[in-house]
Amino acid sequence: MSPTNVYYASFAGVIEAIIMQPIDTIKTLKQCNQYQGIKYHIKNPTTLYKGLTPFVSQMAIKYYLRFNTFNLLKSKNDNYIKNFGAGITAGFIESLFITPFELLKTNLQTSDNKNPIKVIKNVYNQNGFKGLYRGFSGVAIRQSINQGFNFSIYYKLRQLIIKENEKPNIFKIMCASLVSSSIGPIINNPFDVIRTRFQNPKYNYTNLIDSCKDIIKNEGVKTLWKGIELRLVRVGGGQVIIFSIVENLEYYFNKKNILLNKT
Repeated sequence: MSPTNVYYASFAGVIEAIIMQPIDTIKTLKQCNQYQGIKYHIKNPTTLYKGLTPFVSQMAIKYYLRFNTFNLLKSKNDNYIKNFGAGITAGFIESLFITPFELLKTNLQTSDNKNPIKVIKNVYNQNGFKGLYRGFSGVAIRQSINQGFNFSIYYKLRQLIIKENEKPNIFKIMCASLVSSSIGPIINNPFDVIRTRFQNPKYNYTNLIDSCKDIIKNEGVKTLWKGIELRLVRVGGGQVIIFSIVENLEYYFNKKNILLNKT
């Protein structure tokens, strides 16, 4: 895949956000013990799209940073270890950008506040600029693990199932991206639960460790894997969308450029 895939990924990220937001909202509410059941959301369908504004607005730049960083650092010979390291770095770099958006999205999803600007002002007035990066460590660990496995496994599978210059088979792409994106969430779900609780204004934790201790003490270790099914759908489904769009757009435009160069 060429460096131009960063632009295709940015476009695909917006599509992913619109489709997957309801899953993310339910996941967040379940992790925070605020889920009221599907009947409530059927009666109030707009509640499934709470936090959509920050979710969508971060996607284009997030995927630009992710794919651009990976393309700069990835192995030219498809070395798994180097690609894993490139993926970890890409996840960390995007965390520097997306943490305030994750904080804002979580606030909107778990409160009655519908105004993103008001949430930002409240957070800033209470804790200054650093308040916007509340939970950064949790976001960084989650994203780094996700992208380390996602990129390294996807490109290894892609090497086995797709020949060079071959038209991408949508079924193969879907299977490869679903497998590659599922490993991270299974491993790092505790960090996502801890991060979600810590960024939720309902809980008054001093740090991520405090959040973790309280969850284990009062709800048990198994709570750290709360919402894992929805995360697998959310993350796996999201990456199926991303890689399917990126692969097909890249193939289409590369083929078009080759035809233009021949004329």
